[in-house]
Amino acid sequence: MAHAVLALAAAVFCAAGCVWSLPAVADVRAREDRPRSRRIAAAGCLTGWGTVALLVPLLLAPVSWKGIGAVAVTGAATATALAARSRVQRAHELREAEEHWVAWGYGVPVRPAPAPSRAFLVWLLPGLVVATAVATAILWSGQADLGRTAAAALTAAGIVSVFLALAIVDPAAGHTVRRGEAPKGRPGRR
Repeated sequence: MAHAVLALAAAVFCAAGCVWSLPAVADVRAREDRPRSRRIAAAGCLTGWGTVALLVPLLLAPVSWKGIGAVAVTGAATATALAARSRVQRAHELREAEEHWVAWGYGVPVRPAPAPSRAFLVWLLPGLVVATAVATAILWSGQADLGRTAAAALTAAGIVSVFLALAIVDPAAGHTVRRGEAPKGRPGRR
């Protein structure tokens, strides 16, 4: 496939991604008005879409496939690392908020369970990324032939199947919880 066709596809894909990138810009620009975890997640989102935007001129320039792949992998790894850091920071913020609720005398608020579709995607999307990376590594490791292509396809299908099974049997998917009740009267008073 010609580089110009891939560049056009990347440009269209990046333009469609403004649904995610523009709110991320607003979150980053809001600075302290947004929680730190949300700003980190927004930076990860912008890194991912910025990588796609960077691929457009690289595909139009005489750059080798290895260089383009290196940029894409670096951008994807950075965006993934920022997303993981955002989740860790969010968990820290939730624990801190729970401590404040307890200190105020309201008891520990119980966290709502994630929506089943979100829990499903949390398992399936990493599986798709891992399957793509493994299949690409298999195809790049030697001369292209029918056996190598079949091995890449079967390996990717196996990886996606494992993650799909994990997504289906996720124990947190059907878990429902309720929020704690507020105490009678004001805390600290009798």
